[in-house]
Amino acid sequence: MAVGYGPRCVPIMQLTEAAADVCELLWMIDGSLPEMRQMTELLNRFGPVVDIAGMRTDQILDELSPPYTPDGIVTYLDEGMTKYAQVAEVLGLPFHSFETSVALTDKAAQRKALKIAGLEVPKCFVISPSQSDEEIAAIAGAVGWPAVLKPRAAQGSRYTFFVKDGRELESFLQVLGAHRPDMVLEEYLHDDSTRTSEPFANYVSVESVVAQSVISHLALTGRFPLAENFRETGFFIPAALNDADQESALALATSAIEALGVTTGCLHTEIKFTPDGPRVIEVNGRVGGGVPEMLHRAAGLPLIELTLRLALGEPIQFSGPATTERVGYRFFLQPPPLSATVTAISGLDVVSDHPGVDTITVHQGPGSVLDWKDGSRNHILAVVGSARDYDDLRVVNHLLHHEVTVTYSNVSYNE
Repeated sequence: MAVGYGPRCVPIMQLTEAAADVCELLWMIDGSLPEMRQMTELLNRFGPVVDIAGMRTDQILDELSPPYTPDGIVTYLDEGMTKYAQVAEVLGLPFHSFETSVALTDKAAQRKALKIAGLEVPKCFVISPSQSDEEIAAIAGAVGWPAVLKPRAAQGSRYTFFVKDGRELESFLQVLGAHRPDMVLEEYLHDDSTRTSEPFANYVSVESVVAQSVISHLALTGRFPLAENFRETGFFIPAALNDADQESALALATSAIEALGVTTGCLHTEIKFTPDGPRVIEVNGRVGGGVPEMLHRAAGLPLIELTLRLALGEPIQFSGPATTERVGYRFFLQPPPLSATVTAISGLDVVSDHPGVDTITVHQGPGSVLDWKDGSRNHILAVVGSARDYDDLRVVNHLLHHEVTVTYSNVSYNE
């Protein structure tokens, strides 16, 4: 039996189909999260569900006592990873060590670990709610402008902002309020202006698995340019890179994974090409959002099944990246950076009729209330499919942003 922490970005059916061939599933969910509560009935169809909201590690271990006898543990979220690392250690299951799980979920700790290992990292400082204006000003002076402000522990670009100067920093901190989480302010990584990557973005991610300390890189994921506040608009496998850039990205991902002490699991390492060479944006100790779908469409690789086999301790090794026959993609239609109510969406049929488009999922339909601070998770809809080549990929992206119209009411900006 493998224990799975309820997936947010992983297709349930794909996960359960893989589990049918590999193991039985027990779901652990945090019932304090509305999206997890909503999924409980569905998850129950594929295995027992245990709500661990608010539980200490010893209480989770009690819940996993007979009749449950886990043989593996896997999570598809950053939240709770350190707690699962402690559970896995007690049960003797393959997983991230506690120290590694901290470095994978704490952005400040990760920068420190990478720097100690000799990797070039941007200047990074923690800003806590208790710090004075003078202390924050000193941090800003050490980092310099422009900078990036983001939570010390979060995913999906929530509460993540590009900051041009001290006045903007003060404004963003005020908007987040006195009860904001610990934030980090770090040096902005500039684009390499000599690269001709248009219309694609100047950063990629490396999708990797680690089994018994052996690192295998499965794919490189390309990106379309971010929307304001670092929100994802689209990604695809394989990335459009020349051989030299691919080799440098893979080498950097390997160094980062080794620096964080990863011995087992699935990694999603974001890398940006800067004027000073490739730099790590962040390393995530989980499957990247949308990656299983894209990897399956591009190369036929069953990533979800691989995560379960890794959790069970199987010796998995690939000579990658995988050979691809098509370009697997996942596009997000992001709203402008506003708080508003979605009134209507039109033009979806034009996109859905395009060859290669498999699904269009409306995430924020009419009546949904948007908060401009919520990051990529606030997307209006997602489009998943595959393209013959990069030209066809550009066509789908163009259709999404020129044929689909979203109207809003109760609009306010940055409030």
